[in-house]
Amino acid sequence: MRPRFVISILAALAAFAAAALEAPAGIPAAVETLRSRLDPVLLTYDLMVEPGKDVTLEAAFKTGLRLQGVDGKRLRFRLGEKLLAEVATDKDGHAAIPWKVPDAPGDYVITVRVDPADQPERPVASASLLVAARRSDAKLVVVDLDKTVVASGFARVLVGGAKPMEGAGVVISRLAKDHTIVYLTHRPDLLAPESKAWLAANGFPAGPLLTSTLASLAAGSGAYKSERLGAIRKTYPNVQVGIGDKVSDALAYVKNGARAILILHVNWAEEEPKYFEKLADQLDDLPDSVDVVTNWAQISDILFDQAKGVKGAVAKRLRDAAADLRKHGED
Repeated sequence: MRPRFVISILAALAAFAAAALEAPAGIPAAVETLRSRLDPVLLTYDLMVEPGKDVTLEAAFKTGLRLQGVDGKRLRFRLGEKLLAEVATDKDGHAAIPWKVPDAPGDYVITVRVDPADQPERPVASASLLVAARRSDAKLVVVDLDKTVVASGFARVLVGGAKPMEGAGVVISRLAKDHTIVYLTHRPDLLAPESKAWLAANGFPAGPLLTSTLASLAAGSGAYKSERLGAIRKTYPNVQVGIGDKVSDALAYVKNGARAILILHVNWAEEEPKYFEKLADQLDDLPDSVDVVTNWAQISDILFDQAKGVKGAVAKRLRDAAADLRKHGED
């Protein structure tokens, strides 16, 4: 059995299990989620590039848990009402066209549709491809999705009912006035359509969505994000801020020269002292430059009012909680 297939099966089963637990409608909604993973899907890949450059616009027609490519499907690439090209997918389900990015910086949204004559029995929705044309000195803010802008994991997005973290939209919209927002997630690319739809539906500013592949899931979130950020910085060195919920996120941001903000999710109702002590130890291992917060109001204070999320203070609070539990356990 091929590794890619194994990983895709595991990813689908993980989504199914999580959806079953989180979905408002429970198991029926989770079953529908898994069934939808069997339907064909049209995938697109956002780009960030300097104005005036020649690029390749890519899309893929995939189906089933194995994400099997389907050849011979004609895909139409449009910019507004203008047809850029129509090209058939290859044996791997991929289609690509060359395109020259306009000379003016801006966001260029390419719509990709399956030719009506090539639609399967269950029609495949069109997909958008964002080309973010930015000069090399553009200021970037990199933001994670799950438990960073989304208050839960991706299963909630799949089955519906996922909410943004309180204040995330306000802060990110304010940052977007003079920064490019890059949504960098370890979610696999097969979840890109749902991810883009959720961001748009919840009013988050436009920005390239950079997703993982099923193959790179095994590398881990930190390694994946560090590698992607390193590639971005070859053209765009001014990555100013990175925001995420994992220690590995923070380390990836620091490694790539960004100010790292870690949103720490603490279950203060936990009754096991070792839980708090483990979190505190993880914070101790982080560079002192990392800001540690628990909500977006604190992020706003850091970015706009020169506050600082002092990780030592958070670590002390965690250890105090552990000490209190141990004391009560002795009483």
